[in-house]
Order: sequence, then structure tokens, then C-alpha cells
Amino acid sequence: MTNQKFAGKVAIITGASSGIGAAILYKLLELQVKVFAIDINKLKKTDTLLTFFEGDVTDELSLSQTFKSICSQDSKIDFLFINAGIVPEWSSSQNTVAAIWDKVLAVNVKGAALTLKYGIACLKKPGGTVVVTGSINSWKGDANLAPYVASKHAVYGIVKSAALELGKSGIRVNGIAPGPIATDALLSRIKSRNPDLNSVELLDEFLENLGKQTTLGRIATINDVVNGALFLASEQSASTNGHLLPIDGGIL
Repeated sequence: MTNQKFAGKVAIITGASSGIGAAILYKLLELQVKVFAIDINKLKKTDTLLTFFEGDVTDELSLSQTFKSICSQDSKIDFLFINAGIVPEWSSSQNTVAAIWDKVLAVNVKGAALTLKYGIACLKKPGGTVVVTGSINSWKGDANLAPYVASKHAVYGIVKSAALELGKSGIRVNGIAPGPIATDALLSRIKSRNPDLNSVELLDEFLENLGKQTTLGRIATINDVVNGALFLASEQSASTNGHLLPIDGGIL
């Protein structure tokens, strides 16, 4: 991806304050993209190209007002990155309380749907692109994360349905499907699930063993995920619509 393909473009990204969202945000700014960022947590980063809105993607009134403000500043957005999401603690289906289902589905599914609903008005027609953060759990199960798996299956449904609808207006909708990525959030979850991993060496060994489950012998990096997201946003994927791109090191 060259600066010439991105410089001067305009993007919106939700869930921008940490993890994958923050990594995409930083890369966009590096590529001289003007960014409107939305997150429930405040951003530490400041930049002349960055405008931040503190907001909850499950709050429809607040989100609609945020997008109204964004559209009034720039009504021809190039890229919409729907990234906000949460991962609950491990729990069996029998022990998962209803409140966890409500929270995960509210953020991961309702939040994505509302972001798309209000983001469409700002997107270039034709030429706008939407990139949604899914997961390999958009088609793969997990015995300990049923609410998360269900939410990411739903996200894949949103991608496929929106692609059918918006493709007629020249807007492409795709998603990334990361596998395990060594973000701070994942490392924290690994440590909480495996209390015996009490040193850097043991944690590195755990990640190495995780990587051996892939065809490439390693887990994907955060840069791999960012590059995949930018590929789907760019003209390099001009004939790709309604798909999730696995970025997982090759888990078959």
C-alpha cells in the first residue's frame, strides 16, 4: 500500500482506542488519511488528521448524533471500519448468564448494525468501502465462548447482506477474520485462563505452540491484520465483495 493510494482519503473507525482498531488507526494516520475515530474509551493519541468522538456503539441516539456531526464535516467518506467489539470471559453454555449474552450481542452485533446504518449516509457512492472486524469464529466454534461465536457468525451475516444491498450503489462490504493475534487483550485473556504462565518465557512458549497449529507455523501479527484491512478498503480488492478474509496463519 503506497501513500499515493491513501493520502487525502477519509475514514471512520470504531473501537479505535486499543488492539486491532488502534493499529489500523495509527497506520491510517501514517498514510495521511483523515480519520474520525469513535470509542467508549478516550484515545491517548492526538494528530492534526484525527477527530475523536467518545461514544458507545450500542447507544443509537448517541451514535446517530455522532455520525450526523461527522457527515456535516465530511459527507464523502472513503472507508468505514466497523471494528468495535468485546470478548467475554471463558464460560460453558450452562454457566453463561443471560447478561453476558445481552452485552456481547449488543456490542458485537447491534453495534455493528447501527454503525453501518448511520455510516452509510456518509459513504461515497460509488467508491466507499466498509471493512468489518469478524473472526475465525465467524465460521468456527469454541466450546467456551458461545456468545462471542454467535456474535461473529452474525457479523458475517451482516457483511453478506450489506454487500448484496450496497453493491448496487457501488459500495463494497467485506470483513477481516483474524485468528489469535498477540494483542494486549489476548495476552491478558491467556494469562487469566492459564495462571501457570507466570513468566515471559512460558508465555512465549505458549504462543509458539499456538502457532504450531497453523500451516505457517506461526500466529498472525497485528501488522498482518492491518494490511488485510487496508487491502479490503483499497482499490486493490475492487472485485471483492461480501467476503471475510481469514488472517490466521493458516488454520485449516
